[in-house]
Amino acid sequence: MNLKQLTLKSIQCAALLVLFLVARPTHAGDSVPFHATYETEFSVDVTPPLAAVSATGTGLATHLGRMDVESISEIVNLATGEGIATYRYTAANGDAIEVEIDFNVTPTPTGFVSSGTWQVTNGTGRFHGASGSGLIAGRIEFTGADVGVARLVLDGVISSPSGL
Repeated sequence: MNLKQLTLKSIQCAALLVLFLVARPTHAGDSVPFHATYETEFSVDVTPPLAAVSATGTGLATHLGRMDVESISEIVNLATGEGIATYRYTAANGDAIEVEIDFNVTPTPTGFVSSGTWQVTNGTGRFHGASGSGLIAGRIEFTGADVGVARLVLDGVISSPSGL
């Protein structure tokens, strides 16, 4: 091999190494970014100091596309601002993920701001066996004494043995 062939071979090897290390394809189980925005209409049933929330809505999420949103359970301690919820996000084809959300709310003149963490607890279809977690933030505005609208954003990662 001459010097020119050796240099070309070195460049090709370096390029292959970079492709392998940087541009790896996503395999089942790998974490991929997850982002969701949604809006729900909710109602609240207060038995001091707890508030039980029921919510439904729609939104957009990576790997789900347009989605329906439904609270399975949600309780907020109005004395401490701490809450826990389980939500289901369902894609148009019926595949769904369920997340548990641990959050805190801070009062505003017309409602609350919310922030916390979420973690995938269940999935169906291509999300069967999924895992993932991240942060949630949003605004909750009351439109009546016990009803309102929430606008929320989830950011984090999700992975699935079924592959996304």
